[in-house]
This record gives sequence, structure tokens and C-alpha cells, in this order.
Amino acid sequence: MDTIFEIIKARRSIRKYLDKPLSKETIDKLIEAAKWAPSGMNHQPWGFIVVRDKALIQELSDRSIPYIKELVEKDPKMARYKRRMRTENFSIFYHAPCLIIILGKKSGFSCENDCAMAAQNIMLTAWSMNIGSCWIGMMRVLEKDEWFRKTFEVPENYTVIAPLAIGYFNPKDAPGIERNPVEVLRYF
Repeated sequence: MDTIFEIIKARRSIRKYLDKPLSKETIDKLIEAAKWAPSGMNHQPWGFIVVRDKALIQELSDRSIPYIKELVEKDPKMARYKRRMRTENFSIFYHAPCLIIILGKKSGFSCENDCAMAAQNIMLTAWSMNIGSCWIGMMRVLEKDEWFRKTFEVPENYTVIAPLAIGYFNPKDAPGIERNPVEVLRYF
């Protein structure tokens, strides 16, 4: 078994998934890992939506694209997304067989930070199980979309924090990655 430090260093964002479903038990284990994340004042402000229906995952992607196109037009740094969206059968979720959408209670003391830590727990646990993940921040554009909130019964007091694509992958598709040197501003 890998140590947590080895898992942290090895984990990659996966953008190519195998067409192999995850079992409910596997998904439950990932969510169990999320619930053990630290949270401000132990508020535990997270809620989870699991989507395994391929048609619903594609519809989420399709409904996100017009919002994303708007963002891309406004920010030239996002030009690479414009190219990606022209790909045939494009999905912002890279055709992952499962999404875990982490929602946060708006009243939470540090809702975004807490849910981000829950997402990290899911991604690290997934990697330890040879399951890939990718945080799909662009899906947050559906936050105020009426269809999304109604279809997935999102309570008004919750906000979308961390949409995660989850699935099995071929290890050869895991990208190599270099890290920049750490910049320690000061030691006191």
C-alpha cells in the first residue's frame, strides 16, 4: 500500500476514462472519505449528488457549454477551451462514467474551503484505488441554472463547489507532470 505522501505525489487529473462503471460500494467509499475531511468549526457543510446516468452526464455537459462559451469569449486566457469544445462528442466531463458533485451549505463558516478538502479526500482515495478523477470547475456555471437545480433537487441553501469526474482509466493516459520549485516567502 502506498503512503499518503506517495499518493499525493502520484495523483493526476485524468481526462480520458474507460467505459467501465463504478459500483455503488466504490462510490460510497469515496464519499465516506470525503466526510472525514476537516471543516471549519466541524460544520461539515457538504452534500453530494452522484450522477452515473450517461445521458444525464452528457446533458450536464451540453447545458454547460453555452455558459462556458460566454466565459471564453470574455477571457483570452481561456482560448484552449474553445479548441476543446470544437472536438466531436465533446464532454466537459471527458466521458467519465460517474460525477460526484459536491455542494456546500451557503451558511457554512468556511463552506468552499471545507468542500475543497472533501474533494481532495475523494481524489486521493480514488487514486489509491486506481480510479482517476478531475475537478471540473467549469460545471459551476450551472449554479443558477433552473434546469440543473430542479432536475437534481438542489436545495436553495446549497451552492456548487466541486464537480468531480470519476472513473477507471488506463495508466498510460495519466499525464506526466512537473512541479515548479516551491517558493518559501519567509521562515521566521
